[in-house]
This record gives sequence, C-alpha cells and structure tokens, in this order.
Amino acid sequence: MWEAKGLGEIVLNIPPTVYPPREDSSLLDQVIADMGPGRKKRLLEIGCGSGAISIAAAKRGWVVHACDINPLAVAATRGNAAANELNLYAEIQEGGPGDFGQWIPKQGVDVIAWNLPYMEPDLENSLGPMEDSALISDKQSTQLLEELQDNPNILNEGGVILLLHSSNHIGDAIGSEWRRSGWATRNVSQREMGGERLSVIACWRPFEGATSERLPTCDSTNDEIFRLGLVQQGTFVSSKEQVSGRGYAGREWFNSAEGFMGSWALSPNSIKQSPEFIQMASTIAILDSISATQDWGLPSHCWAHVSRLEEMGIRVKWPNDIWLRKEEMFGKLCGVLVEGKTQGENVQLVLGIGLNRKPIAELVETAGWITLTPYSFEELFPIIHASVASLLESHPLIAELSKEDILNTTYAAMRRGFSEGWPAAYGLDGNGSLRTENGLIKSTGELNWKWD
Repeated sequence: MWEAKGLGEIVLNIPPTVYPPREDSSLLDQVIADMGPGRKKRLLEIGCGSGAISIAAAKRGWVVHACDINPLAVAATRGNAAANELNLYAEIQEGGPGDFGQWIPKQGVDVIAWNLPYMEPDLENSLGPMEDSALISDKQSTQLLEELQDNPNILNEGGVILLLHSSNHIGDAIGSEWRRSGWATRNVSQREMGGERLSVIACWRPFEGATSERLPTCDSTNDEIFRLGLVQQGTFVSSKEQVSGRGYAGREWFNSAEGFMGSWALSPNSIKQSPEFIQMASTIAILDSISATQDWGLPSHCWAHVSRLEEMGIRVKWPNDIWLRKEEMFGKLCGVLVEGKTQGENVQLVLGIGLNRKPIAELVETAGWITLTPYSFEELFPIIHASVASLLESHPLIAELSKEDILNTTYAAMRRGFSEGWPAAYGLDGNGSLRTENGLIKSTGELNWKWD
C-alpha cells in the first residue's frame, strides 16, 4: 500500500528486483502533484519500477508513458496499472536512455520524471534485490542528455525534466553537467533522509523563444535592452565593448579584453520577491557558473557548495560584487547591476552582468576568470545564460526559488570576506539588507529605478 499525494492509498504488487516506492518516490510524486491537474499533458517516467509514479500521474489526468530497463518492472507497472483500472499496457516499454529506442514516445512529452538510482555499490557486502535495483550509475544522466541532443523532440517546447538524486558526489555534479550543456536547473524540493539529502531538480531549456544579439560596441548593454521596450523575458544583448558601461551607484564599468558584458530582460514577476532578491540571485548565478566549469555542486542547489568556491578564493562583496583573492593578487572579478523602469502599469526589468576574463591593466584591483578556468566567452555564455534562467526565469511548471534559500546562500558566500577586512556584519534581514555591527540595517540601494 502506497499513498500518493491527494489520491489516497494505491495497491501495488512488487516482485523481486523491482524498486518499491519509498520516501524518494513520495518526494517526486509531491512535485508532480504540485504542478496541478495533468489536463491531458504528456508525462514520461523513466525507471518506472513498480509503476507508482506513473499510476498516480495518470489518476491526476496526465497522458502517461513509462519505461524501465528491467523487464520485471515493465510487467509490474503494466499489471499494477491494470489493477488500478488504467489502460497503460501499450505505453509501458522496456528500455531507457542509452538503450534501444522503443522506450521513446511517438509524440513529445511535457514532463520527464526520473528517480535516478543513487545507492553506491558496497563491494564488501552482497545486496538484496531491492538494493540492487537502486544501484547508482554515473552515466545515466549523461545518457539522457545525449538522447535529448539527438532527439530534441522528445521534450515539447516549454517542457520540464524532473530528476531526483542524492547528495553523494555523483548526485551533486548532475546540476553542473546539465548547466554545461546549456540547460537551466532549479532545486524544487528536497528532504533529509537517513543522513543524506534527496533533491528533485527541474531541468529545462532556458528562456525558450527569446532572442540573443552580440554587438561590436554599444553605450551600455542595459540601455540596449531598455531601447527594445517590453520584450520577452530572457532577451539578451552582449557587446565586445561598452563606451558608457556603469556599475553600482553609477560608477564607471571598465571593459575587460574578451570579457563578458551582457544584459537580460527579466519578467516583471521577478520584482515580486524584492529588488534585493534579484540582485542576490543574479550574483549566485555567477557563482553557479564558476562551479559548473569545475564540475562541482551548485550553490543555488545547496548553500554548502559555497565552501569550495571560498577555497578557490571567490569572495562576494555586498551588495553586488564578486572578488577573487589569490596569493599573488586580490581584485574585482564581476559586477552585477539590476535596473528597472516603470511607465504606467508596464514594468521593464533589466539585469546586467560584467565579468572580466583577464585583469584590466589600467586598474590595480581587478581579476579575471582566466585564473579559474580557460573557458572563452563563447564557451562560458551558455552556462551563464542557463544559470540566470535557473535563478530568475518565471516558468509555468516550475516553482520559484525561495527567498530564504537565496539569503542563506548569499550570506554563506559573504562570510569569509567579513573575516578578511570588509565591514563586519551579522546576517541579512528578510529583504536581503545587511545587518551591521552597530545594529543598523542598511538598504542595498542597488536597484536603479526610473519612474516615467
């Protein structure tokens, strides 16, 4: 007997070697249930096991397809679906990513759900059938990426992939792998279980349908977005040179040779969380991008992943700078600027990011990403684009990041800097403003807002 969210108990017959529904299954089921009624949208479950997730989704109105490499799991899912009065026999196929292609639905799907195997092999002890069916493989997530590259129509436009993984070293690297491939990822739910963290991450194609333009020169990439007017979220403009680039408090932003200077149009919904939230989420997007180049866990997925960046020398300086500290140098690596314009009921929101590839010779305290990774602009752009979407894109099937998670990650990224000479601080308030040693809360003031 397994209880699906809002559906009551479901009876399942589970043979040996077939993975039964456990806490991880309930976590994934909850995320699907929170998406609301299926209303004939299409869902593919990979690794269906007993059929618990597929049966629950079908009961909520999804058109379900499922697959598993274990033929006994295919038989179990077919039998359990029939026992629950669902006609899914022809839609349950043997196979999966990296296997022969009969598992791929004939029509594209809106959601792909996969409870990835996450138990690590124990070479000293034999495993029972249940444990054997859950053994981890570091190739499975990669195989799905490869399948989507070869067969992009598997996932419909606006579609989402839900991957459940554990906090072991393979699971934590999944987000970085998908970001490097240009996919947005967001941690939408997690649960502590038996000393490990189980997470469901949503993966999607960032800012689908938005345009991108690379200019040889311009005054400011933020101004270029403003000139475009009300455009689709994710519309992006970059430039090889900015004549009048600006940073926090109107300071001049100097160009870095081969650096990253770009701006995105954001959804007006982003402002609902608060200007400080947008600023800090944008900063975390850069931390995520650096982590992805190193194949590390992403800070936006868990604040504890900040520690490896600290060891590398990354410092976040409140409210909007990222600095790099090395034995041989200490300089500004990146600046983030959010600006808004309101005219009547229309809100235009723009995010600008300036990231140095190399230190700027004319300035003393600057640093470049070449110190951390050899990526070129062309190689780094898809990762940053995916990371900005991961933190700030408004998507109808994906829950927004919580403000608490953003504040926790931001403060974790700032703490090392406070101990190295920057102003002492004791935390962030609920809006992201800095609590100083004398008890005052200073407003970030980083959002330059123009009222017309």
